[in-house]
Amino acid sequence: MPPNIVVVNGADAIVPKIQEGPGTFTDLVGSSESAEHPIVAGIWHVSDLDETTPGWKADWDEVKYILSGELVIKNECNGEISTLTAGSLLWIPAGSQMSIIRSKRVRVLYVEQARREAEFGSG
Repeated sequence: MPPNIVVVNGADAIVPKIQEGPGTFTDLVGSSESAEHPIVAGIWHVSDLDETTPGWKADWDEVKYILSGELVIKNECNGEISTLTAGSLLWIPAGSQMSIIRSKRVRVLYVEQARREAEFGSG
């Protein structure tokens, strides 16, 4: 049986449920258990922050598309600081290190090279 296409209408109104680190996320869709190179995609609300978070190292490749708000990050490898707003795309390769300096009303669509159970199914 071929994989099933998943459509998530109203994804812009979904309120993330899983609290972790500096925010809340929900994996909406993801690869099947048998996928050789799995991905998962979802919505992340970043907590409003005025103080820098501890730096962390990315365990896998990630892409984040800023839907709303303002996110200021620091590349912990070279010290570069970047401000992202609606329409910005952030590529985080596995092994890179970053911290969040400031965030305000940030909502993100993410895709990560990871395998996790998703709320609306796995293809």
